Amino acid sequence: MTDATISQVLSDANLLQAWYKVKSNDGCAGIDGVYLSSFERNLFSKLALLKDEVLYQTYRPKPLLRVYIPKKSGGMRPLSIPAVRDRVLQTAVSLIITPVFEAEFEECSYAYRRGRSVKMAVEKISQLRDQGFTWVVDADIKSYFDEIDHDRLMIEVKKLITDEEIIRLIKLWLQAVIRDGERIEFVKKGVPQGSPVSPLLANLYLDKFDEAMLGRNFRLIRFSDDFVILCKSKKRAEKAMEFTEQVLQSLKLRINKTKTDIPTFKRGFRFLGVDFIRSLTIKAQYPTIIPEEIDFGTLAEIPAKIPELDGQETSADKSHEILPETSMAEAFTAAGVAPDDFPDTSPPMVDHFDSSPDDGADVKRVNHDPLLRTLYMFTPGVVLGKESERFTIRRAGKVVQRILAIKVDQVMVYGNIQITTQAMQFCIAEKIPIFLLSGHGKFYGIIDGFDTDPVLLHRDQFNRAAEEQFCLDLAKALLRGKIVNSRVLLLRQKRRRSSDILSNSIGHLKRSLGKLEKAITLNEIRGYEGSAARVYFQALATLFDPDWRFSGRRKKPPPDPINSLFSYGYTLLYYNLYSLVRGRGLNPHVGFLHPVRPGHPALVSDIIEEFRAIVVDTVVLNLVLNRRIIPDDFTVPTDARQPCLLGERSKSLFVRELEKKLNSRLIYPANDQKLDYRRCMEHQVLHLARVIQGKDETYRPLILR
Repeated sequence: MTDATISQVLSDANLLQAWYKVKSNDGCAGIDGVYLSSFERNLFSKLALLKDEVLYQTYRPKPLLRVYIPKKSGGMRPLSIPAVRDRVLQTAVSLIITPVFEAEFEECSYAYRRGRSVKMAVEKISQLRDQGFTWVVDADIKSYFDEIDHDRLMIEVKKLITDEEIIRLIKLWLQAVIRDGERIEFVKKGVPQGSPVSPLLANLYLDKFDEAMLGRNFRLIRFSDDFVILCKSKKRAEKAMEFTEQVLQSLKLRINKTKTDIPTFKRGFRFLGVDFIRSLTIKAQYPTIIPEEIDFGTLAEIPAKIPELDGQETSADKSHEILPETSMAEAFTAAGVAPDDFPDTSPPMVDHFDSSPDDGADVKRVNHDPLLRTLYMFTPGVVLGKESERFTIRRAGKVVQRILAIKVDQVMVYGNIQITTQAMQFCIAEKIPIFLLSGHGKFYGIIDGFDTDPVLLHRDQFNRAAEEQFCLDLAKALLRGKIVNSRVLLLRQKRRRSSDILSNSIGHLKRSLGKLEKAITLNEIRGYEGSAARVYFQALATLFDPDWRFSGRRKKPPPDPINSLFSYGYTLLYYNLYSLVRGRGLNPHVGFLHPVRPGHPALVSDIIEEFRAIVVDTVVLNLVLNRRIIPDDFTVPTDARQPCLLGERSKSLFVRELEKKLNSRLIYPANDQKLDYRRCMEHQVLHLARVIQGKDETYRPLILR
C-alpha cells in the first residue's frame, strides 16, 4: 500500500468526489448556517479556497454545532455536526487514508467498511453457533466514543500515515471546539459523533483490541463499539471476559458491567438488532434505537432535515443498511454519514454529474456537467430577477422562465436587458459574475463581487509579476503554446488541401518558436508573437472563399464576417477564462505577458493565448467551411468605423457550437485523462497558480498532439 499524501487529498478529483458524498448524504448545516445548496453555488471556487487554506496551513475547522435528537429509550442524544466545508475536507481525507487503514483492519470488524455489513456479522455468528460456540460474551464499552485517548490514537495514526499535513488535519479535528447554545466546550478526549472521519478513527483505535482477542484465539465479532465473543464453554467465556477487561483497560477504556452478560444461545441474546434464540435468528420487532427526525419546532437553528434510518426494513438484500444499536451509528445517520462512505479503494475520478436545469432552456444543456454553467440572455426588453432560490426572466411584467439559481455559475447579458437589485446582490454574494455586453458582443464591464479571500496567492502573484526572469520564462511558455497550437491547426488543414502559403506559414511558425526561445526581453517576445499571428491569419485567409472578404485579422472594429466571428468567439472564451481565474483565487488583472493597465484583466489575456486556435478558430472553420454559416447571415457595414454584425441566427448557432466545443473532450496531455476543454482550461489555471507559488517548476502550456 502506497503512502497517503496531502496532494492526493487535495486533488480536484478527490475533492469533487468528497463533495458528492457529502451532498448525497444530505445532513444539516453546521455552525455557520451554510446549507449544502449554498455551498454548491460556485462550488469550484469554494473547493479551491479550501484547498489553498490547507496548502498555506491557514485552515482551521469551524466549531462543531451541538444538536440533540430524541432517543428511543427516552431523553435526548447529543450530536456534534461539522460545517459543510469541514465535512468535505474530512471526507476527502477519509477517501485517501481508508485504503491504508483497511490493510491493517481485522476480519472480525464489520462496521463502516465497504463490502461489510450487519448481515455478514449475523451470518458469522450463526456459522460459529453451528460449530458449537454456544456461550457468548455480550459486552458493552462504557461511553466508548467519548473516552478515546487522543495521544494513543495518534500513535496508531502515525504508524500508518507519514504525511505531516494529513496528521495535522486529524489533530485539528480531534481537538474540536463544540458550541452548545451559548456554551463552548473544548474536546480533550473522544471523537466527535457526527464527523465523517470519526468512524475510521474509532475503528483504528479498537484494532489493537481486535488483534489481542484474535491472538488468544477468541471468536470476536465487532461492529463499531458493539461486540460479542463466542466460546464453546462457560469457563472459556469467563476467561474471554477477563481478558477483554484487561485489554480495554490498557486502551484507557472500561466495560459497562450493567450491560455486559454471558448468555447462551439457549437462553438467547440480542445483537445488532437481531434476536438469537437457540437455532433461530430473528430481527428484533422493536429495535432499541431507531434514529428519528429533529424537532424543528424546538431546533429552528438547524436548517436541514436529519435523514431517518428505516429501522423496519426486512429485505435480506438491504440488510447492510440496518445499523446496530450504538450511539455512533445513530450519530452518523443523523449527520449524513453512510456506511458506504468508507471505501476499500481510492475513488475514481469524478468529472460529471446531471446538471440539466429543470426549467431553464437558456442554460445550455450538454450530456455531462459543464464546468461553468452559463446563462446567456439575448432577448431585448426582458428583466432578470430573483425569487427565493430561482432566477426569473420576465417579459412585459410576466414571468416567462424560472431557472434554479444553483444551476448558474455565470451570466452573460447582451444588449437592452434589465437586472433587478435582488438578482445583482445575490450574484455578488454568491460570486456569480455578470458580464455586460452590447447586443453585438462588445464588452462593457463586469458586475463581480471581487474579494480578497485568497490573499496569500495574490501576494505571490504580485511578487512574481515583479520578477523579470519569471515573467520572461512564463511569457515564452504561453506563446509557445499559442504558436504550436496554431501550427497544428494549419497542419490539419494542409492534409485536406495543398497550398504553398500553408506550407510556408507552417515553416514560419516553426522558425518563430526558435526565435522565441532566444528572446531576452518581453518586447522582443511580443514582437515575435505579432509576426507569427500575422502569418497565421494570412494562411487562414486562403481557406475561405472570396465572398467572405477576409484577408487577415482586424478587430477594432471587425470589418467582415470572419473577423466578426473571431472577435465574438474570443470574447466568449475570454470571460469563461475570467470566471475560472477568479474561481481559482488568482487576480485576473495581474498578468505576466500582457502589461498591467486599468480595466484590463491581463492575466486572462495571458492564459487565453494557448486556447484561441484550438477552441474558437476550430469552431469558426467548422461553421464556415461546412457552410453552416454564410455571408448573408451578417450585416456588413458601409462605414469603415462600424463593425460587421452577426445576425440573430448566426449568433445563436455560434454560441451553441462554441458551448459544444468547450464541453467536448480530449486527452489532457499532463495526465492522459479524458477531460472537456473547460476542465483543461481549469487545470491550466491551477497549474499556473502552482507555478506562481513555486510548487511546479515551470509552466507547461496545453499543446495538442
